[in-house]
Amino acid sequence: MAEVRCSVASCSYNKEGGCYAHEIKVAGTGAAENEMTCCGSFLSEQHYSNIAGNSSDRRRNDKVACSVTNCKYNGNYVCSKDEIQIGGSKDATIYTETECQSFAK
Repeated sequence: MAEVRCSVASCSYNKEGGCYAHEIKVAGTGAAENEMTCCGSFLSEQHYSNIAGNSSDRRRNDKVACSVTNCKYNGNYVCSKDEIQIGGSKDATIYTETECQSFAK
């Protein structure tokens, strides 16, 4: 079960730097660096309010899907890293303004 930390303050799933999404989806097929990845689970708090309080999974998630095929932590489209850091613009309004900072080619 991975601990997912997030510095994107504008995400509906972010609560005190932890991700409370039921499932995390990291995207960026063929990425060569962090900036070419993104968090496909991102939802803007501006449009969806804060829904982090609806989850009791405090920062831990056993459902981290990853389509970044050349990341060393990707095993059959599942992330094997124990600690995952999602970042990008803290005021992101769309998922493409986020990135998986744990990516390693």
